[in-house]
Amino acid sequence: MEIRCIPTLFGLPEAEKLTELNRGHINRTFLADCGGERYVLQGLNRSVFPCPEAVMDNIAVISEAFGKAGDIGVTVPCFIACGDKTYAVAEEKVWRIYRYLSATATAADEPAAAGLAFGTFIRVMEGRKLSPAALPKGYHDFGSYYEELTALGGRAPRLEELKKELDAVFTEELPRRMIHGDAKTDNVLIGEALTVIDLDTVMEGYAAIDFGDLVRSVCKNDMSDLSPVRAAAQGFAEGLDGLITAEEVNSLYYGILRSTGELAVRYLADSLREEKYFRGKTTEDCIARAEELMAQLEAFISAKAELTEIISDSFGSSRLAISDLL
Repeated sequence: MEIRCIPTLFGLPEAEKLTELNRGHINRTFLADCGGERYVLQGLNRSVFPCPEAVMDNIAVISEAFGKAGDIGVTVPCFIACGDKTYAVAEEKVWRIYRYLSATATAADEPAAAGLAFGTFIRVMEGRKLSPAALPKGYHDFGSYYEELTALGGRAPRLEELKKELDAVFTEELPRRMIHGDAKTDNVLIGEALTVIDLDTVMEGYAAIDFGDLVRSVCKNDMSDLSPVRAAAQGFAEGLDGLITAEEVNSLYYGILRSTGELAVRYLADSLREEKYFRGKTTEDCIARAEELMAQLEAFISAKAELTEIISDSFGSSRLAISDLL
């Protein structure tokens, strides 16, 4: 079935124009013009998501949670139904579609808004249950990723040291919550509401993982200006609204190291195999990205005192109201 015909499975006109969007690393994403309206059409990657049907069933649970949350200023995309499902299967591929959402600002320029969105996401999803079958085994497990790297013949002593440090922080006793799993600024659209997108990786995990990804995405190697981190942290705290424990707050700094180091390990592993996880990346691309992430990791380690102070201030009694940040 031609891709331009996929929208008809959802009761929409055939796409008059398709533009492939190449920003995502995993799924194929198209901007589809159908009957004068614009939609985002995505084909899920079965080599990454072993059971894409479970991914979409999980997203239905997420949509229900936000539907019941009322007007809280944070929402998720509304996927168009195909019968009683929010996806269609064509030639063994799983497809989904939702109306294109325009943004009035980028979350990268509004870190407080991004923090608010992801903190609120965790709070809204508290107590929800999702199928673990949606994600690959060992997803967001730093130890598993490092073992995979060594099995491929790679070695990164600095990351091995980091693994030991993280093992002491992220124990079985640390609370686990329903997190976004890919909490970077690219995954928040700022419009009439804050819309959290790319929900495929929502899973049970540590709040520090989302916080770490958020900080990694708002703060590059230059640590001379930490105001974006402060804004993101205050927004995250405001969104959580007191949900997490003191022990979890203490883990947030290590979430920054974990998220950055994990991504470095994954790119290093991808540089050593033919079948890449990150779609469209060459071996040279993967090595270059891993080197960038390692430099960023060292910058975060050097800025430990400043970052932990920001976290303490943001989750203490002195944090600002989110209206003061936007």
